[in-house]
Amino acid sequence: MNEPAVSIIIVAWNSREAVLKCLKSLEALGKFPFSLETIVVDNFSNDGTSQALMREKETIAKVGLKLLHNPGNVGLSRATEQAYRIARGEWILLCNPDVVFTNDFIGMVSFATSQDSFSILAAEMVNRDGSVQRVVVRRFPTLARIFFSFSVLGSGVDLHLLRSFFTDDYTYARTRFIEPVTSVDQPGASFLLLSRYAIERMGGIFSTEFPIWWNDVDLAKRAERAGIMRGVMPGVRIPHELGHSAKKLSRPARRYIFCQSMVRYCRKWKMHPRLVQSLFVIDALLNTIGGWPLWSAQLGLGRGMRECWDYSTSQLRGILSA
Repeated sequence: MNEPAVSIIIVAWNSREAVLKCLKSLEALGKFPFSLETIVVDNFSNDGTSQALMREKETIAKVGLKLLHNPGNVGLSRATEQAYRIARGEWILLCNPDVVFTNDFIGMVSFATSQDSFSILAAEMVNRDGSVQRVVVRRFPTLARIFFSFSVLGSGVDLHLLRSFFTDDYTYARTRFIEPVTSVDQPGASFLLLSRYAIERMGGIFSTEFPIWWNDVDLAKRAERAGIMRGVMPGVRIPHELGHSAKKLSRPARRYIFCQSMVRYCRKWKMHPRLVQSLFVIDALLNTIGGWPLWSAQLGLGRGMRECWDYSTSQLRGILSA
């Protein structure tokens, strides 16, 4: 029997130290019971990511490094598809540059290749202290979940009046995952193992209409429509910095891209996009005009009017440009 082949895809943007740490942790696992290649797409970094990887190529020889360097930042989704086009593995691991590989990865691949029920599997992502990042695994969004989780007004009401009812429900916070695998709606893409069979049935990994955010939600929705089961393996625990690359964008830039993609998702999957737009326009106006001190505190922005203005106008532009 031929050994399974795994292709790891990492998209890096100004993540030199993180991606080096990630690849060295993979190298440290030793001999793999499967063939392995690691495709890193440098998405126009200006911190010397590509150069550093080439210097370290001999010290991380076992990871099978292939490096692609983009002359411009094409976004996470497009870069992922670039890597997939040259990947050879029958299993594809989407891996954020800010994760640390553990031996659980080998067990994850072993489980994936020994069963035929789950074609998409995610690890349980954990913080440095070992606590679980349940926020990366979600149920499918509904209008209520979107409003109470992502609008400033709704998240404030959910936190202070509803005791995070909608947020906890959305992120499975009150659900105990059972080993070896628990079926979920939308497993996080921070460390996501997919079979090539599933990818081809879905028509690709990420849709490029969602450049950074909502691409994993759309992936899970397409998988559901294709009858492909998705699961989380709670026994596979992978340390993760959470939002390492996204934090390199300003808050207003993140808000613009997030809101634009959110409306696009709602339109694609017929989730009342006009109502979502209306709710988030009202939310932005309230934040800007009516109650900015309260909402800025909710966002962790301090009490600066300028910060709230930039955040709210970015939300408006994202919502209306979708």
